[in-house]
Amino acid sequence: MRIAVMADIHSNHIALERCIDEAKSLGAEEYLFLGDYVGELAYPERTLECLTKLKQDYPCTFIRGNKENYWIDHKNGKHDDWIWQTGTSGSGMLQYSYTHLTEAQIKEFENMPISKTMQYDDMPPFVICHGSPFKVNESLREDYDYIDALTERLETELTICAHFHIQTKYVRNQKRVVNPGSVGNPLKSGGKAQFMMLLASEGTWHTEFYSLAYDVEKTIQEMDEENLSMQAPGWYRVVKAVLRGKDISQFMVLSKACELCEIEEGKVDWRYVPEKYWDQALEAFGI
Repeated sequence: MRIAVMADIHSNHIALERCIDEAKSLGAEEYLFLGDYVGELAYPERTLECLTKLKQDYPCTFIRGNKENYWIDHKNGKHDDWIWQTGTSGSGMLQYSYTHLTEAQIKEFENMPISKTMQYDDMPPFVICHGSPFKVNESLREDYDYIDALTERLETELTICAHFHIQTKYVRNQKRVVNPGSVGNPLKSGGKAQFMMLLASEGTWHTEFYSLAYDVEKTIQEMDEENLSMQAPGWYRVVKAVLRGKDISQFMVLSKACELCEIEEGKVDWRYVPEKYWDQALEAFGI
């Protein structure tokens, strides 16, 4: 049995198509998708069209990510205290992606679980999730201080997670945690799209990581076609740097922008950090 596992596409349909083509060439019989399907990049509808086409031909399982929660909560009025506004790095890309989604697509996201136990014949069960099996935005990064307590709660020997965009394998408390990396917005990958193959052999699940070159410049060209530099100026700049392989992340830049804002203004709300602090943070990271 050969199962392709993909996560964190973030609207990068060009990287997704590259990963799917490679998975097919490797003999993938089934696909597991671990959330965050759209966001960050241009033409989110193209990513969803690609996934719709794939699930017509292959068994596919879809898990909800934290991005999906953004769209669901916004539709249901849970973001009434947070104005999503074009031209701001704190919410401009959220606004852009949301306007490209249909009611039916958001309803489909609502029906996705945040975790699922997978069972295949006589193979041991394993859990798939976006953040952790308990919270959609709870990271299973190995270096977090709560990871010992969190892994003790895991119910299966193998948990496959996403959310932090870095290909990872580790064992803690006799529990194996694997992250396939990010298809569309990977970190520490040199700008390559990432996914994983899960292989069943002799009663054990084996994992194989893949990192693939794809047409990054075409992806950036599409961002420019959609004027994403105007939609979310600072966010656009850091995403473009990540796509080109710079060892940086949106979280790092946002954290720096918040720090600079707090120093100068004495208060900070990460959702409304003025663009001048984004500019200063990006300059500090050489972007």
